[in-house]
Amino acid sequence: MRFVMHRQANHKEGRPMLIRKTILTAMAAITLAGTAAACGSTEPKEPPSGGTGSSPTASPDSGKDKTYKITMYNLATFNPNAPVLPREQDPVRQMIEKAMNIDLEMMIVPEQASAKLNTLIASGEVPDLIYFGNRTTSVKYYEQGVTAELDDYLKNAPALVQHFGPSRWEPMRYKGKTIGIPGTEGVAGINGLWIRNDWLNSLNLKVPTTPEELFEVMKAFTFNDPDRNGKNDTYGFAPGITKEGTLANLGWDQMFWMFGVNPGNFDVVDNKLVSHNLDPRMKEAVAYANKLLSEKVVDPDWVTLNTVPQVQDKLFKGRSGVVVTDWRSMEPGAQQKMKETIGEVPDWIVIPPMKGPHGDQINSYDVFQNAQWAVSKKAAGDPGKVQRIVDLLQYMYTDKEAYKTIVYGIKDVTWKETNGKPEMIALDSVQSKNYEWLGHYRFPRRANDDIYFNFKNPKTVEYHAINRKYLKPNNVMPYIVLDPNDVLAQDREKYWNEMLLKFMTGKEPLAKWEEFVGTLNAKFKAGEQLEKVTRQLKEQGIIR
Repeated sequence: MRFVMHRQANHKEGRPMLIRKTILTAMAAITLAGTAAACGSTEPKEPPSGGTGSSPTASPDSGKDKTYKITMYNLATFNPNAPVLPREQDPVRQMIEKAMNIDLEMMIVPEQASAKLNTLIASGEVPDLIYFGNRTTSVKYYEQGVTAELDDYLKNAPALVQHFGPSRWEPMRYKGKTIGIPGTEGVAGINGLWIRNDWLNSLNLKVPTTPEELFEVMKAFTFNDPDRNGKNDTYGFAPGITKEGTLANLGWDQMFWMFGVNPGNFDVVDNKLVSHNLDPRMKEAVAYANKLLSEKVVDPDWVTLNTVPQVQDKLFKGRSGVVVTDWRSMEPGAQQKMKETIGEVPDWIVIPPMKGPHGDQINSYDVFQNAQWAVSKKAAGDPGKVQRIVDLLQYMYTDKEAYKTIVYGIKDVTWKETNGKPEMIALDSVQSKNYEWLGHYRFPRRANDDIYFNFKNPKTVEYHAINRKYLKPNNVMPYIVLDPNDVLAQDREKYWNEMLLKFMTGKEPLAKWEEFVGTLNAKFKAGEQLEKVTRQLKEQGIIR
């Protein structure tokens, strides 16, 4: 295996990569990688055993006696700035190559990867296996004739097909053909509804289950001195609003989802497009938000909470009883921050979303499987090579023994086995630095792999399970793209956001809601937008 490494910005899982350093040439990067590896303390190790029969590693038609050279354009690395090791010092690389009988050349590239990829394509050096971070890009290269269809090869990789659920495979298909294989799984159910359980007990209240019960709890948290300090210094709910004036991902979403709608979203119901903005249920949701604000159960700082960390900070400060935030919010690091901020660790718990008046019980959208691997048409000139590539992904994602090394790292160094169960080992800063290179391989990690995420609070697993249980399929919104011919798109969105806030805050009476919807249709052509979106979804096969 040979690595070609270009300097790439580091990124956290589930967040876009940020450019930190300029791209280096391939030769300079290889030199740097070799130097970094030589300076590290990692000793060469025998390759771990893999391919133990726990799941298929190669199909019968892949010509397994032939060694294939496979080039992988790897944007899936979790540590793009990490050094790469020479083959003799890289036991993971040795394991993969030995199990799959391949010579793997992995290219690690910066965020401006499309320019580099286009250069390779123009020069005729198209990588065999290419990672695309989103479906739109994958479709573009397929339509340009760069990548191949994979249905015939997947027939020989049943373990890989079964590894991912139908919702993960759906975005891999385009015009009836499978053009990709799921890449890194996005983590679903990250945010959930947190509530002060100690305040519930203090006020002799039960965990709310409906919008009305939630309102009554928020009201009690605001006015009934739940912390018993004799001060009027608490609030029921602490959401936020983006600097652009939208309500997405800062707490208000869960309030709207109780009514089955969310601002700016679309659904397909009975094969017909439905705009949430124009749905009568939106008025009910806005009326509920207005009620929370007019009854003053919302933390008045909400208009200045413009980021996720600012909203989460309300959980650390403990002055608000309901916050929508991250699944890890009672992990040791967060608890320590609470101690430092308010001198104690409040009894925060995650509860299921409220069941709304129409029977909806939604936490958020399920994650859309954007990331995918594609195989080049150049590689497809050799069917045996394509099958080996598919088998390689099947091995990396599904072989139970190999998965431990690929995802957890080196046994008894980065993970150990306790009572037959893998457990991550806490590394000091030097050790962590020495094993950063493992991030180049970890993309097969499962989105619900609690061992990989290394939770310290056992309750975190339970909280994440609650969040995941109430996810709405995200099978419409990701397929919609902005129509460049929709000249009213920006003005329509601006008008919607401004009026929504006016209705919520009472600056505009709800009695004018129907008039507002009429303006959306007449002046801002919301009906024409529906027609254009419907055409898009028909082209994608979402509406038939």
